Amino acid sequence: MTTEPMHEEFYDALAAEAVDALHGEERERLLAHLAGCASCGAELQSLRAAAALMAFSAPVRPMEPARSDRVRARLLARAAQDRQSVTQVAPAPSVHTAGADQDVTLVGAPPVPVPPAVVPAPPVMPVRREPDVIPITTAPTRQRAPILPWLAAAASLVLLVGVGWYAASLRGRLATAEERYLVAARERGELERRVAQREATLAAVTAPASRVIELAAARPAAPGGRMFWDVATHRWTFFAHNLPAVREGREYQLWLVTTDDRRIPAGTFRPDQGGNAVVQATYALPSDALAAVAVTEEPAGGLPQPSGAIIVAGAAAEAEE
Repeated sequence: MTTEPMHEEFYDALAAEAVDALHGEERERLLAHLAGCASCGAELQSLRAAAALMAFSAPVRPMEPARSDRVRARLLARAAQDRQSVTQVAPAPSVHTAGADQDVTLVGAPPVPVPPAVVPAPPVMPVRREPDVIPITTAPTRQRAPILPWLAAAASLVLLVGVGWYAASLRGRLATAEERYLVAARERGELERRVAQREATLAAVTAPASRVIELAAARPAAPGGRMFWDVATHRWTFFAHNLPAVREGREYQLWLVTTDDRRIPAGTFRPDQGGNAVVQATYALPSDALAAVAVTEEPAGGLPQPSGAIIVAGAAAEAEE
C-alpha cells in the first residue's frame, strides 16, 4: 500500500511565497520542503506566473486635458524666464599707452590733460521678476495608488487558484475512493455468495436424511461422481471429477432416472480445467421413486430427454445398501 506525500499543509504557504509575502521560519520550512517535492515546486512556478499577470491588470488612465495644459503653460513660462535672466557685463577701464608716465611733465609742452578718473560702474544685476505662474516644482503631485491593495488582490487570486486546484484534487481523490469502495463492495458480495453457497452445500451433504449415490465409469481414472440427495429438503448436490472437456457448443447434462423409467433433467454444466464440477438443484421426488442418476453429453442448454451416450451413472439401490 502506497502513501501519498503529506504536502497539503504547504498549499497556503505556496500562495504567499508566490507574491513574496512569506518570511521567517515558515519560509525556511517551505524551502526545505520544496527541495524534495517536485509537485510543490511545479505548483509554486504556476502560482508565480499567475501573480506576474496581475501587473497587467492595473488600469491605465491618461492625464486630464486641463491638467496637461497647466503643466505645459508652466514649462513655457519657466523657459521664457530663463532667457530673460542673462547677466550683463560692466565695461572695462581705459588702458594707458606704453611709456606714458603721468608724473613727468615736458617743458614747453602743453600740459597733458588729465582724464577724469573713471569709476567702474557697478555691474548691473538682473532683476528676476517673479512669474505669475506657479513653479512646476510646487505643483501638486498626483497621489500614486498604493501597491498594497494590488498585492492583496494578487495574493487573493493566487490563493483562489491554489484552493481551486486543491478542491479539484480532492474531488478526484473522492471519485477514486468511491470507485474503490464499489469494487470492494462487489468483491465482498461475491465472497458472501460463495460462502453461502458452500455452507448450503455442506448442509446438504451432511444432512441426516441425505442419501449418497456413487457414479463411476468402467475404466480406471475414468470420470466419476457422487450425488447427495437430501430427501427432507429435496436438495440435490452433485460432485463430478475427471470429466473430459467438452467441445464448443456442448455441455454435460445431469439426469434423475425414476423407477417408472422417466428421465428428469437436473441441470447442465461444464467442468473446469481439472475435470471437476459441482451441480446443485432442488426437485421434489418421493424417497422411493429414484432408480439411478446419470450424466450425458448434450447440446449447450440441454434437452428435454437425453440424446447422447452416458458418461457416468449410478444406481440408487446401491447407495441404499
